[in-house]
Amino acid sequence: MAARLHNHPSLSERVAIGRLMRVPIRIGGSDVHAEAVPPRPAPPLKPAAIYPIVSRPRTCPGAVDILQTDEVECMRRLMIVGIAALLLVSLASHAKPPVAKQDTAQQALTAWLAAFNNADGDALRAVRETYGMRSKGQADLDFRKDTGALQILEARPGKPGTAQVLVLPTVNDRAMLVTATVDPTSGATTLQFEGAETPPRFAPKRVPEAALLAEAKTRLDALQASDEVAGAFLVARNGEVRMQWQGGLADRQRALAVSPDTRFRLASLNKMLTAVAILQLEQAGKLTLDDSLGKHLPTYPNRAVADAVTLRQLLNHTSGLGDIFGEKATSNAAALRTLHDYWAVFADEPLAFPPGSKDQYSNYAYILLGSVIEAVSGQSYYDYVDTHVYRVAGMTATGSLPESTPVPARANAYTRVDGKWALETASLPWRGTSAGGGYSTVGDLLKFGEALRTGKLLPPALLATATAPQNTMAWYGYGFMVRGQGRERVYGHEGGAPGANAVFYVLPEQGYVLVGLSNVDPEAMGNVVNFVANRLPL
Repeated sequence: MAARLHNHPSLSERVAIGRLMRVPIRIGGSDVHAEAVPPRPAPPLKPAAIYPIVSRPRTCPGAVDILQTDEVECMRRLMIVGIAALLLVSLASHAKPPVAKQDTAQQALTAWLAAFNNADGDALRAVRETYGMRSKGQADLDFRKDTGALQILEARPGKPGTAQVLVLPTVNDRAMLVTATVDPTSGATTLQFEGAETPPRFAPKRVPEAALLAEAKTRLDALQASDEVAGAFLVARNGEVRMQWQGGLADRQRALAVSPDTRFRLASLNKMLTAVAILQLEQAGKLTLDDSLGKHLPTYPNRAVADAVTLRQLLNHTSGLGDIFGEKATSNAAALRTLHDYWAVFADEPLAFPPGSKDQYSNYAYILLGSVIEAVSGQSYYDYVDTHVYRVAGMTATGSLPESTPVPARANAYTRVDGKWALETASLPWRGTSAGGGYSTVGDLLKFGEALRTGKLLPPALLATATAPQNTMAWYGYGFMVRGQGRERVYGHEGGAPGANAVFYVLPEQGYVLVGLSNVDPEAMGNVVNFVANRLPL
């Protein structure tokens, strides 16, 4: 553990979490809907240009193959979005005339989106000053690097004093709901971004496997050539590898290339392994998911939390517990070596809400689940998962040894500093934990996926429960992110941190397993994995 986020959700993970949970996405280290400040007098902005509305057309001028129809390339060609036009059409459709504050919200959202899509830092700062938003011009530009321009899909009806629009980033398929709200007292405007489901009419078309995987390789090759990604990617169906790619450098100082055996940091993917272990112990009759935390950790120092929170709520992110980052983590980083060490730092934190009443992604909840595994099994967390998960699945290259211990083929982590890749160490934990930070290979994670699919790790009925929606907003099961229904069902996990981007998906109805691992910052690898997952034939 260290000063920064070693398994904090990446942008892709935050949007995945927020898609149904409707939680704010963070920009520049703080919530997009952060406290507003009173508006300052400023010269009037130039009117935002009105462009044609784009709604993912089925044909694209100049398209030369099936993947340039209704895809990101097509969006880029046809896009600068119809921000003002779309909002005006939506507002005009309501019977009641808009009130002044709603006009202001619409104007603020229109102006901000136009400046954002033009990547105009001066205009972004002017918009924020004019409409009383907190000054975040540079954070806006950093966010734009992650998302690209935002395609407007549709306007949404909002409460009085608000304007809402559903957008789709140019670089991925992750819809977001953008809301502008005018404070009735101060007149200041706030912006909030939330993950949202993409309406079916805007969903990407399914593509034949061969053409899709060829396009994925083209994208990965281009990202490698521009030094935007280094890592490995694998697609298998029913255990047969259909595509495997690796590129870039595992060690830039020694010019060591990524190979199929390169071990990458997993970020939050370790949560799946922890959940499997808990469910195995439930199968063995050593615990139930409705047991209180205190039943298995009788010495846990915060008895109010221990008695109120159940193992089920820890698994599905409804416990009300928080995270393991921030100033506390920074000042105690050197002392955080065992799971028990985290108790002394974070146990005194109060619950954010009554357990079971809401969703809140919690890394600390998974630290405590690791402690439960130790208490119930009589083994260390690391020994338990090695014996009952890794060995059962045949995973020989996966672990969580300390960063100070040499591990063959473990890639170095690299993060952008002043536009260049720099060795990343500050965010690395002392060792990986039950919440994240371990390492593995794409081949080992394929073995994990196959062990899940074939019932080696959990009985099929229990896996089906674990990979079905289990929290209040239906975005998480027990240790697995979940989405879709029927033949579109997907489960797995995403994770990201400085110098790490990891994605693991299973499409159970088709037998697909997808793995993408990278030793550079999110989201390049994650975007490719999601591009493929959202277009594989059903």
